Amino acid sequence: MTGRIVVTALAILLGLSQYQLWFGTGSISELQRLTDELNRQAAENARLASRNDELMQEISALKTDPQAIEELLRSRFGYVKEGETFVRLLPQGERSVEP
Repeated sequence: MTGRIVVTALAILLGLSQYQLWFGTGSISELQRLTDELNRQAAENARLASRNDELMQEISALKTDPQAIEELLRSRFGYVKEGETFVRLLPQGERSVEP
């Protein structure tokens, strides 16, 4: 009788420890989820660090190179120097047909 109680108690303890391993706090599935999240965050951090480096290079160029300022003005704001003519070429599908 006592042997049966000991075996039952050990089986219950084994079941509880397995439950904790698979479903409880710090479980294998939670570890995998956190690892995936960490990898996603590391990739996002790398992307943002690369973007920051690009912006720092652009800032440095704008501080030291007048041509960089002119290029920025032309590309983003449509800057046209005095005496220049602005010509805009539209892709084939965007052309308007005049009667």
